Amino acid sequence: MRNSHLLWASTAFVASAALFGCSGDTSTTNPVATTTTGGTPATSAGPSAGAPTPAGTGKAGSSGPATTPGSSSAGTTATAGRTGATPTTPATGGTVAPTPSAGGSTGATAGGVATTAGAGATPTGAAGTQGSATTAIPGSCGAENMASAVDVGDPKKPGPWMPKHIENTGPNGSSWIFYPEPLGKDGIKHPVFQWGPGAGTGPRDYTDHLNLLASQGFVIISQPSTQSGKQALDWILKENDKAGGMWHQKLDPSRVARGGHSMGALQSMSEAADDRLKLTVLVCGGASGGGGADKITYPSIFLGGEGEGGTTNFKGDFAEVKGLSIFVTKTDTDHIYCARNNLAPWVAFMRWQLCGEDKWKKEFMPDGTYCKSPWLACMNKSFM
Repeated sequence: MRNSHLLWASTAFVASAALFGCSGDTSTTNPVATTTTGGTPATSAGPSAGAPTPAGTGKAGSSGPATTPGSSSAGTTATAGRTGATPTTPATGGTVAPTPSAGGSTGATAGGVATTAGAGATPTGAAGTQGSATTAIPGSCGAENMASAVDVGDPKKPGPWMPKHIENTGPNGSSWIFYPEPLGKDGIKHPVFQWGPGAGTGPRDYTDHLNLLASQGFVIISQPSTQSGKQALDWILKENDKAGGMWHQKLDPSRVARGGHSMGALQSMSEAADDRLKLTVLVCGGASGGGGADKITYPSIFLGGEGEGGTTNFKGDFAEVKGLSIFVTKTDTDHIYCARNNLAPWVAFMRWQLCGEDKWKKEFMPDGTYCKSPWLACMNKSFM
């Protein structure tokens, strides 16, 4: 049994299963903006699209938030308050600083996301007597997700952010990055999630899965299954420290997670001894123990399918993990559709553990949504 995981890591069955099962129906109605190749953020859709508003048109309101330096919406609102003055500095729109290492982008985009302080215009009108700037809640992912425990996993019902993605970037020029727009709004620093595809597949096969996560406020980097997930994670965290880059200080290095499907799950376990990690999501890809699960000391969730081989192998891994862990098994699924059919507990677990939304905890209790039909009774460890 300890070697049965090899079936899921290297056979043609896994490659074909992952290829057809990861993506599922990608013809969703997600309001996804135009994608970009080479690391340049797309701007043809979403809140930041369009030309900048001329200065002087954004009169101060009685309760509106102050415009943040570097915001793409500079010039549309003056500093909040009853008597705040109309801005007199012309708005130039957000610009994206050159990021050659992120794909070679050097073009400015009108109305795009400003990534450095001062890239957008700052109103010069004085703040009203009761005005205050909007600040992010530390550890949050922005607006609370109000979806039901079932709908939270529906790609056609995205979260509060506009999902976008960049193709052909990362350490080898073949990773994709999915991100929420407007990136870093109100000072938010987004949690980072590295996703490992199944054997023979890549991020394209999980587009709707990862768009859904981006709409929840996460930044996700994914690479072809033949490449290292740790290398991809190292790369994007270094980008967070590069002044002038798109990702500079937009990511939260204290909230980093990994996960994967099939071979991607095995890879995540094999590289589990990483002090940066705070969570892992493992989908239908067990090693029957001895694959590195004993190094998982942070929260983990095992997502499986009834009677599916990778799920059977998960039992040995679940026995080895330390810390809070949950094992959820979906009925009426298989290795192919395991990731898609478990999107609801996947998203809910990440919102709970990385966004501070404790309301999702009850859904993993004995009477919770993910512990009864169409899921089987779930198992848990160190569940407080």
